[in-house]
Amino acid sequence: MEHFDVAIIGAGPACLSLAYDLKAAGKTVAVVEENLFGGTCPNAGCDPKKILFAAEQARSQVAQLIGKGFAKNSLPSVIWSDLMAYKKTYTDPVSKEQIAGFDASGIKHFHGHGQLISANEVAVTVQQENVLDNDTQSMVEKKQCFTAEQIVLATGQRARLLDIPGKEHFLTSTDFLALEKLPAKMIFLGAGYISFELAAIANACGAEVTILHHNDTPLRGFDQDLAQHLVKELEKSGITFVFNENIQSVKKDDGKLFVTTDKKSYQTNSVVCATGRIANVENLGLEDLGIEASGRGITVDDHLQTSQKNIYAMGDCVAKNQPKMTPVASFEGRYLKQLLLGETTEKINYPEVPTSVFTLPTLAQVGVSSSTAEKDPANYKVQWFDMSKWYNYFRTNDPVAFAKIIYNKDSGEIVGAATLNQKADEWINLMTLIINLGIKKEQLQNIIMAYPSVGSDLQYYY
Repeated sequence: MEHFDVAIIGAGPACLSLAYDLKAAGKTVAVVEENLFGGTCPNAGCDPKKILFAAEQARSQVAQLIGKGFAKNSLPSVIWSDLMAYKKTYTDPVSKEQIAGFDASGIKHFHGHGQLISANEVAVTVQQENVLDNDTQSMVEKKQCFTAEQIVLATGQRARLLDIPGKEHFLTSTDFLALEKLPAKMIFLGAGYISFELAAIANACGAEVTILHHNDTPLRGFDQDLAQHLVKELEKSGITFVFNENIQSVKKDDGKLFVTTDKKSYQTNSVVCATGRIANVENLGLEDLGIEASGRGITVDDHLQTSQKNIYAMGDCVAKNQPKMTPVASFEGRYLKQLLLGETTEKINYPEVPTSVFTLPTLAQVGVSSSTAEKDPANYKVQWFDMSKWYNYFRTNDPVAFAKIIYNKDSGEIVGAATLNQKADEWINLMTLIINLGIKKEQLQNIIMAYPSVGSDLQYYY
């Protein structure tokens, strides 16, 4: 039976940041992937989504400058088929390129479902076609087994579908990002960031869009003042929001879908279920090894170690408080590289992580939240900024530009920030640097930024 120093189950961003470094350090490495090599982010997540978002950005920029350099009839239409074809030029090669990279580096890879047989043994189940004597085909399972000194679980997440009548009609975010044709009418279930982002793309590309949510709190976990402002802006762009309605069923009749809630019925062409994500922890053999796991993820300690001392977990399949995002997964992969190579014995120490909702305008935040600060006025101060008349937002006629800055009262340092503006992705990354590095007012004022830019505005927040 083949033996490896380290086996990684799941070939997403967390795996990639770990596998190559381990191999470069002389370790023998095996990678198991059941779906597409490269993981969700580059194949059917953040990366293709941002390509579609680019079309939304371009169209919005023209719309904001109608009458200010562009004629009233100059607003472009997005050609969905062309946009999707462009997206595929990025996504189609991803999995093959990752496999080629493993081959070039000498990393052994298996394509199939990985399962723990013991604390050191992995079985990979592969579905293969079997041609019978009468030329009919059937699928047969073949298993390959190997052993490893250390095993790292990085199996990611998938969409959680509501268990209601008609759930077979649901589309997931993965399905949306693969649509050959954009439906004329779309309903998005849930008011989280995935629903907001995909709904905004569909709306900008010409679909009639409704977001339906079971309570009155959009974007739970984000600054609610800014989230409510975002809802108003998206309503202005044409998106309909329906709050405080619980979906009960989806029915297909004469090619049309009917969504029934506890209050009324809606007709649509498609229903995207974006009501959360669930960790891929089933059929991994965790229970037999006493490794605790649930829909939230695999339980690990502050060294990303499970109850089996040679088995670790990283990425979106981990039960944790940090955002389940690609850069967090990559950070964990880099940490595990240091831990497995004996370069550190310290527990993992996460920095402040920014989170964003990529709509127009974009909502982003990092660090101490305004809700936390407002509950502790002795230690924090919250200041509101309306930046809409500032030059960097005036020049592109941005509709809104708001920010909340949270300060430590004793030191005066910025410890939290949230914003709603068209340039929020640049803005929040600069704020993340300020917060994580503890940059003080005097230090910032001794740095000269390119002007005019989002960076040159930083001095105004002190």
